[in-house]
Amino acid sequence: MSDADHGVTGELVEAFIRLARGDFTVRLPRNFQRDQDDLLAYFVNLIAEELDRIIREREAAHRVLEAGIATLGEAFLRLAAGDFAVRVPRTERGDPMDVLAFLLNNTAAEVGDAFGALERERGVVASILDAMVDGVLLLAVDGTIQRANPAIERMLGVAPGALVGAAVGAILAPREADLAERLGEVVGAGPLHGRDVLFRAADGAVVALTVTGSATRAGDGAVTGAVLVARDDRELKQAQARVRMSDRLAGVGTIAAGVAHELNNPLAFVLANLDFALEELEDVEDDDGHLGADRLAELLRALVATRQGAQRMRQIVRDLKTLSRVDLEANSTIALPPVVDSALNMLRNEIRHHARLVRQYQQIPTVRGNEGRLVQVFVNLIQNAAQAMPAGRADDNEIRVSCTTAADGAAVVEIQDTGDGIADADLPRIFDAFYTTKAAGIGTGLGLSISHEIVTGLGGRIEVASVVGRGTTFRVVLPPATRPGAHPSPHATPNDGSRRLRLLVVDDEPEIGHAAVRTLGRDHDVVVVHRGADALRLVAHERFDAILCDVMMPEMTGVELLDRLQVGHPELVDRVVFMTGGAFSPGAAELLARSARPRIDKPFDLDEVRRVLGAVAAAAGAE
Repeated sequence: MSDADHGVTGELVEAFIRLARGDFTVRLPRNFQRDQDDLLAYFVNLIAEELDRIIREREAAHRVLEAGIATLGEAFLRLAAGDFAVRVPRTERGDPMDVLAFLLNNTAAEVGDAFGALERERGVVASILDAMVDGVLLLAVDGTIQRANPAIERMLGVAPGALVGAAVGAILAPREADLAERLGEVVGAGPLHGRDVLFRAADGAVVALTVTGSATRAGDGAVTGAVLVARDDRELKQAQARVRMSDRLAGVGTIAAGVAHELNNPLAFVLANLDFALEELEDVEDDDGHLGADRLAELLRALVATRQGAQRMRQIVRDLKTLSRVDLEANSTIALPPVVDSALNMLRNEIRHHARLVRQYQQIPTVRGNEGRLVQVFVNLIQNAAQAMPAGRADDNEIRVSCTTAADGAAVVEIQDTGDGIADADLPRIFDAFYTTKAAGIGTGLGLSISHEIVTGLGGRIEVASVVGRGTTFRVVLPPATRPGAHPSPHATPNDGSRRLRLLVVDDEPEIGHAAVRTLGRDHDVVVVHRGADALRLVAHERFDAILCDVMMPEMTGVELLDRLQVGHPELVDRVVFMTGGAFSPGAAELLARSARPRIDKPFDLDEVRRVLGAVAAAAGAE
């Protein structure tokens, strides 16, 4: 090999080494003689130039890719920050960067549209909440208030935004502490419907609101909070009470003539017997105090009949008072047969002109309800039954009233008549307010509607079956007051009459005091005062086992006296028994309900007075 060959080979090796190290500027000199050396130099130079071009193009593409990625990254950051108007320019070449730009732009547009719709909906919801007359509270699962609308802020008298962040227990009355602690559990078990809840206003006043609520839940069903809607429906309840009272009084007006007849009959012989007794006693004085056995026996018979007549009048007055009195909707445990009898007693005169009355009473469970309202239900149903049959044909028609127990333990009262019946077309509407099938001017069209409302409000139902020309049956079904197997709570053992009690009678009517001394003085020591102030002075230094106190007195009411005793002599509070001739005013009814004390209605039933006195004395530990 010549020296020239060694030189070309060395340059070739050196060129490849430089190419391997990335030096694409290397070039071998050519002699252009088209010999082997020139051909090798040509290929080395061509390789170096091609590699240099490829590397430069890749570096340029890399710089473009870096710039595109940076642009996409910035656009994604703006999108994440809520800038839904961001757009990335496209190359329109269909390369990966163009595809990514297309996807980002579409995502920004769709997300922007979705958020825009959400914001619009949120604005609508906010406007609705702000415009609602009902209060709305959005609560977290721990009871923290997350949002409150202006209505609930106005109801509670708080500044806008003041409720947010507070615990719901802070705005509920103390007696609602259990609800505040268990709110998540309560709404998680099922929606609240029309629950009366006591709230505490900013000024400390207690506000009763009707609350409906439901739980808010996560995708897996877990409770995340609650939404409460509070309605101030006190005016509505007052209006409903006025409607119920108007219908009740309309019923009283309808049966007033019959009641007057029922009162006049016993009143006639009561007055006649009293006149006879007075004349006989005057004759005794004229006969030097001697009264023959026959005259004495006749006088006793007259007095016994007088007492029976007075008892009849007392029962009629009590029944009428039960129907027409204003109450505070307090429910208690009630036996239905006496309630049904009260309605029948008031309608006795009307019934006997239309039909025979048949009673079929079996032993039935007690129910929870308001006595006055249930009397109103049965007055409405029995009166409808009587009016469904023509007057003057009593022997041809029948009203059958039965009390039974259903298979599920419910108490059932049926009123069945043999009247005209109700047409099939009318049956679906008979419980609608102001709908009536009676002739114009008869009834208000509210009786069945209010009766249906009362019964369903107690968890019961009214069923009706009717055949035109054959009669109608109304069936009132009410749940029992206690579950099967439940036992009533024990009561104090009443006084058996063997203990002599010291009684204080407080009544502004002197004759009531004299009557109390006459009737109770044989068995007990009776002290009578006519003013609450006198009673307070006596109890300060004398001991009494029971206090019989009139409710309505001019200078100090019975409840005011009870409040004074609560402060000065709290040990006597449980010994107070109220006497009332009928608290018809809302204020008097409220006083009675607030006191929660035993009550004796005037005119008195002596056995009832003794029973109540015995129970009060036994509970107070009288000896």
